[in-house]
This record gives sequence, structure tokens and C-alpha cells, in this order.
Amino acid sequence: MVRRLYAAVLHAAILAAMAVVALLSSPGIARADHTELRVGILAYRPMDVEERDWAPVIDAMQHRLPSVRLHVRLLHYTALDNAVRARELDVVITNPGHYVALRYSDGLSTVLAAVARRRLGIETEAFGGTVLVRTDSPLQHWQDLRGKRVGVPHEESLGGWHLQRYELLRRGVRDDEVTWVRVGMPHDNVVQAVLDGRVDAGFVRDGVLEAMLATGRVAPDRLRVLQRQDLPGYPIAVSTPLVPEWPVAALPHVDSQTRRALLLALLDVRDDPALRTGGLAGFVLPQGYVAVEDLLRELRVRPFGVPQLTWRETVQLNAAPLAAVGGAVLVLLALLALLEHQRRRLRQALRDKSALLHELALTAKTFDSTQGVLITDAKGRIVRVNRAFQAITGYTAEDAHGRTPGELLRSGRHDAAFYRAMWEALSERGHWEGEVWNRRKSGDIFPEWLTISAVTDAVGKVRHYVAIFHDISWRKQAEAQIENLAFFDPLTGLANRRLLLDRLQQSIRQARRNARWGAVLFLDLDFFKSINDTFGHDAGDAVLRTIGERIRTTLREQDTPGRLGGDEFLVLLPATFERRDDAALAAQTVADKLGAALRQPIPHQDQAITLTLSIGIALYGDQDDDDHATELLKAADLAMYSVKQAGRNGVAFFDPEMEAAIRQRHQLQHDLARAIEAGELRVYLQPQVNAAGRIVGAEALVRWLRADGTLVPPGEFIPLAEETGLILPLGDWVLQQAAALLRRWQDDPVLAGLHLSVNVSAKQFRDPAFGQRVQQALAQHGIPARLLELEITESVFLEDLESARTTLGALDAQGVSLALDDFGTGYSSLAYLAELPFDIIKIDQRFVARLGQHSRQDDAIITTIIALGRKLRMQVLAEGVETERQETYLLSHGCHLLQGYRYGRPMPVEQFETQARTQPREPTA
Repeated sequence: MVRRLYAAVLHAAILAAMAVVALLSSPGIARADHTELRVGILAYRPMDVEERDWAPVIDAMQHRLPSVRLHVRLLHYTALDNAVRARELDVVITNPGHYVALRYSDGLSTVLAAVARRRLGIETEAFGGTVLVRTDSPLQHWQDLRGKRVGVPHEESLGGWHLQRYELLRRGVRDDEVTWVRVGMPHDNVVQAVLDGRVDAGFVRDGVLEAMLATGRVAPDRLRVLQRQDLPGYPIAVSTPLVPEWPVAALPHVDSQTRRALLLALLDVRDDPALRTGGLAGFVLPQGYVAVEDLLRELRVRPFGVPQLTWRETVQLNAAPLAAVGGAVLVLLALLALLEHQRRRLRQALRDKSALLHELALTAKTFDSTQGVLITDAKGRIVRVNRAFQAITGYTAEDAHGRTPGELLRSGRHDAAFYRAMWEALSERGHWEGEVWNRRKSGDIFPEWLTISAVTDAVGKVRHYVAIFHDISWRKQAEAQIENLAFFDPLTGLANRRLLLDRLQQSIRQARRNARWGAVLFLDLDFFKSINDTFGHDAGDAVLRTIGERIRTTLREQDTPGRLGGDEFLVLLPATFERRDDAALAAQTVADKLGAALRQPIPHQDQAITLTLSIGIALYGDQDDDDHATELLKAADLAMYSVKQAGRNGVAFFDPEMEAAIRQRHQLQHDLARAIEAGELRVYLQPQVNAAGRIVGAEALVRWLRADGTLVPPGEFIPLAEETGLILPLGDWVLQQAAALLRRWQDDPVLAGLHLSVNVSAKQFRDPAFGQRVQQALAQHGIPARLLELEITESVFLEDLESARTTLGALDAQGVSLALDDFGTGYSSLAYLAELPFDIIKIDQRFVARLGQHSRQDDAIITTIIALGRKLRMQVLAEGVETERQETYLLSHGCHLLQGYRYGRPMPVEQFETQARTQPREPTA
């Protein structure tokens, strides 16, 4: 254990000393004896991706090594191995497992530096392996891979095979229980094999899936990560623990001067501006790779091969031979005793030599480091410090010598128990590691990560304590930023949903405990989407920031403002009111102030943006109320929604009846969606007659007959379908029913010539595929297009006349009859009639109902519409005809077709067909 500790300290110190010596060797760029460096880099992604990622790194290195020409080759495993053995390379950058194998087989140097990567804007110095499965795969755990086909890129891949195999081994899944499929490099091939179904799961290095998602090579819903681990501060998903990033090492023939120059260049490229956005952030000082070596030994892979069997394995595999030679072992015991005596003498000599070497290493090589180092004697008095210690703490070597670290650096933030536990650990284990707050000579307090090791002599007596530390102020700042992002909205600086819900839950508990009342205000900006659409999202963000600042300045200090997301804000008024009415009055006052502040124009460039807002208020504090924070938030949201329904720009308090009405509306929406599929809808027909009173067609109207026989009025579910989008499947259903009915009528001589009129909603008409569906319905049922009439209201033209003209032209080309419904009630324009290919004009029933009521205006409107239709050679149909007087008036002025209760109410199809068959036959000439 002691020898391994010595080795670890020596190894870390030598690496750090190399960097410092290289830095001190020249005031500028260190000199390299090689005029050319041949660099081999392992390529685990497609070559074009690797070339793009490494190009700025190589350019930055070349800039820092002007006297050396870099020749870089991106190679797969076999090619990289061959190039190393043939000494065609000087420097190798590869994964840690492959580096360990090459170090044992080809004498690679100790690690000069390690690669630093950038994942989703965060720099990382470690990586892991992922297990990918298809989204619909039943596999959930490591053990589920037993008996499955698993794709891997290569036997040497650490992130694409060894890390995952080790996790399987830990969970009792042996190699022979998995069907391994060697897909081949790059790792992208394994991802494709999973997508193609050639394997059940795939092992790849972390980051490969995210990179393919970013380039669109993989759809987001196709794959998922098995046994996903979301590690704190690590930006991407992994399935295994992390190991240090790829090392950079030199071949034995590279001289020390060139290695120093290369080390300086590697550590310096991290500040290059070209590396601030790419996938590679540069290089950092290396970490230890002992864990990687232990993992390779455990897996019995290169370079360790199959290790010596344990005694248990030996007994299991060689039980019979061992029994045979058992007697011979007894004969060897005497010889072993003699050998043991000699071994002890040799071990004592090695200990003495090791102690001497350690003393020399402390004073000669392992001292100067980029991390702060101090050495004390056994009593804790400082005997040596390095330059990094002086730079970090501000104390010189003369200041520190002979004093204890506590006298110099103690900040006062840790109590006696903290230091007592530290010394107990050093006494028991000879090692302590942790975070400590210390004080610089200037008085500034700073956090550091400190490692203390006890150095003992051959008999185990403590001779020195070695402390190595580095300043972690940057990490603390990063943690503070992460906490800020976790609880505050990055755009407005207000509390986010997570923090709001937490404070709201606390306020609810306080209100119940103190018998007080408070309020929650849910704010939603009206028509905010139009700002993004008109001015752009940058302007929208600027408006949201201004709104957030106005909310903050309007409220009291004890109030909590926050942003839920999008254009939704929340204000929490604490429970400080004894009566419910007082809380309601205060909430109304705050709402009025917020409304006045937020409705003020917001300047943008040379314009002013004016907004209104809808506010919903929910009160809390009743001791009998068991509302959770989310329920209270929902109540305020419902109140805000009621303001939206009432026309926006107002304030409403939550009422339980409001929730019941909304629930009833949602239930009706759910029932309507189910009714379309369950066949509860019916087509009713209302007759349309000509001037002679004969039925020439009908208008198809939809009726909803529930399973219990209840008839839902159209006025309840048709507007709901329009609002929720269910009008699209509903309209398609009516269109198919009408086409099927016309097809059936073609086999009946009496009904064959009747036309059928179908209402088309604005949403249905604006659907780009509407014309195609009409054409498919005509073709599917084989009916004459002229018998199908589509009724379209004027509202569909108001938003996009050009699009409406295109759709109507396509329908007209198919031969379908087009009717302009409710003419005269909207924005009627002669331009519509002149430009658009309508065949029929329908007079709205409100005009017909007022005929004969001495309203000259209505009479004039109807007369004008009829005359206009006849002039344009269109047929005119009057709706809502109920009396003989109305019929006489319309026919006397030339109306072609009539429809209304005088000729029949909307009726089932069978009743309509019977009425059509029983009417007198039309006289023949």
C-alpha cells in the first residue's frame, strides 16, 4: 500500500514538473529538436466529422509550434497500431484503454496532456459509454441484454465496448450470454445497426447519439439510452461511470526537448479563440488512468491478456492434477521456507532504497507543480512550499517556513470538529481529501480542493505530510450559476416554475398554520404571438424582459413575481390577511396596478408596442382547503382562461362553478371525439325545392345521437368542434357519408338526379389537402361531381383571398357545385362573385324571416341579391322559408330554389327518401 502511494505521488509530481520546466525553459515558445511531428489520432466518428472537429485544434497547435511542421493522420485502430509499430508516428492521441495497450506493447511515454471536449456548451474532461436501444424496445436494464444481439464498433473501443462489458460483468452477465455483433468503425455504424434492427442494442461512446441528433441523421423519437445516468454537471446521457478523457503521449524516440515544446503548445491552445465553439476545447493536465488499467485487467483484455488464474479457478479446472501433485507440494515446503527468508532480506533492502529514493524525489523532481504544494515535518511545521503555493496564497517561502498551515491560512469557516476529523483520517488511513476554505495573505477567503498524504519511513513512522491543493473558486462560481439557472428564469430574472411552486406550497402551509389568507395572480399577455410574428423573436424577448422588470418594480418586496414560460407570469401575494375579503381586495388592487403598468407602450426601434393582459386570481388560506400548489395554480389558470373566453383584457376570480363548466366542456369535447369513432353521429337531410315545389336536392346536416338516445343540439357541439379542431374529422365524416349516399341514390331512378349540399367549415376549407380529399371521395364512390354541392361562407376569404381562389378553382375544375352560404351577412363583396367560381348564392334566413314586416331595407336586399344572382347566371336559394307569403314573394321576384320548414324539417335519410319518392311525378312534355 505504501509503495503504491509513493508511486502515485511521484507520478503526479513528475507530470506537473515537466510542464513547469517546459514553461521556464524559454520566455516565449519552447524550442523543439524535431522539425516535423507526425501525429496519429484515433477516429471513432466518420472521417469528415473527425476532420472538421480536429482541424481548428491542429491549426492552433501549428501556430504555437512555428518551427515544427505537424503532419496529422486520422486512423482506425488497426491502422493506428501498424503505424505505431512501424514508427511512422511521433505522437498518439487515442482512448485511455488503447493508450494503456500501446504503452505496454510499444513503450509510449507517460501522458503529456488530456483532451478536453465541449458538450452542449460545457467543457468536460471525462467520458463514458452508452447503451442505445430503439424507443419501442422492451429492454430496460443491463440484465435484459442477456441472450440479445449487441452491436459494438471494435474490440479496442473503451467507450464502445469495455466500459459496458464491465457493467454487465458487475451484474452477473457473462460474455458468452450475449451475442456480440462486431459492426465495425465508426461508432455511427452501430447506431445505424440498431435503427435497422440488425441488433437489439448497441454500445457507443457518449456524445455519438447527440451528435447524430444534431445533424438530423437520427430522429429524436427513434432511440433511447438504456440505464440512463444524468450525472450532475455532465451535459449528456451515459450508461456507465466516467473515465478520464483521451491522453496524448509520445513515442520513445521523441526527445525530451520536443516533448516540452509539445506540452506547452497543448496547454496553450485552450485559449485559442477558434476553439471556443467547437466540439474540442483543447487540452488539460492529465488525470490518472489507474482505474482504466484495473478495468482492463478485470476484463482480461489487451495488454493483460488472460491473467494467472485464481486459486478458486485453478481448483475448479485442475482438481484431478492438483490432487496428484499434492504430495510433491509438501516436499517443496522446506525449500519455500528458505526462499521466504531470502525474500524478507531482499524486501528490507528494497524498503531502505525506496525511502532514500523518496527523499531524493521530494527535494529534486516532484516539487514544482502548477498546483500548490507544501511539505511539513511530522509535527506539522512547514519545511517547503513551491511557487504555485506562493502564487495562490501570496505567502513567500520565508513567510511559511517553520509555521503551521493553520497559522497562515485558517479562514475561520471550519470549526474544531472539522480539523479533528481531518487528523483522525490522516492517523488511521494516512490520507485525507476534501474541500477547505482558506485565507490568502491579502485577507481574501477562497475555496480549495486539498489532498494531504502522510509519508512514512520503512518502519511506518510518519516523516512528512505532503499537501497538494488548487483553487476552485471558478467551480464555486459555476455552481452558483447552475443554481441560478435551476430556480430563476434566464430571460427575465424572475423566479421560474420550480421555485414558484416551492414558495407557493410554503405559503399555503403558512396560511393554514397562521389562519391567514393570500392570493395567486396568473397573468397572460394577450396576442403576444403576433409580436413574435411581426417583429421577430428578439423583439418578443425584449418585450418579455420589459414586462418582467415592470412586474418587479410594481410589486411590494414581500410579493414573489415569476415567469411560468412563454407569455405567462405568476404573482404570489403572501398570506398576511385575516379575512378572505381583505385578500381579495388586495389582489384586485395589485391586478389593477399591474394592468396599468403593463399596458403602457413599450418602445421598440421607431415604434411603440402596446399589450393587454388577462389576469386570473385564486385565493388560498382556508384551513379546510386541501389544495396543493399545483391545484391552486390550476385554479388561477382557469380564472385567467375565463377572461380569455370573455374577450381578454380583464380580471376574474376563480369560482368552483367556473371549473365545473370547463370540466363539462372538456367532457363534451372528449365525448365528441369518441362519438365520431363510435358511430353516434347521424346525417339528417332538409329538402330543397324548385319553383314548382318539387324536391331537387337536400342539405346534409349532422346530428349527434348519444348511445342512451339523447340528442345533443348542434348549437352545442358544432362550435366546440370548430374551436378544438375536431371539425376536421367531423367534416371529413360528413363528406364521406354524403358521397356514399349519392352513390346509393344512383341506383334508384327517382333519387338519381337529386343533389346533396354539404357545409364546409373555414378550418376544413383552409386545409391544404381538402381539395384532394374531395376528389378522392368522388373517385371512391364513383358519383357525378355536379351532384355534390359544397356550401362555403364568406369568412374563408377574409384572411387569404389568393389561397381561397386557388382551392375554389381546383374544386370547380373537378365539376363540384359551389354555393356561397349566408350571403349578405358578412363582408359581402361583388368582387367575390366576379372573381370566384360560385354556382349558387344562398340568402340567409334572417332576411327571409323579416319579409312582410314592413322592412323596406330587407325587401330591397333580397330583391337585389336575386337580381344580382340572375344577372351573373347563378342560381339563388333562399333559406328559412316557413310561410306561403314568404314563398310567394321570393318566387315572384325570380328566386330559383327554396329551403325551410315549409317543405320539411331536417329529417333522417329514410324519411327524406320516402318523401322524395311519394311526391307527384314531374309532368312530361
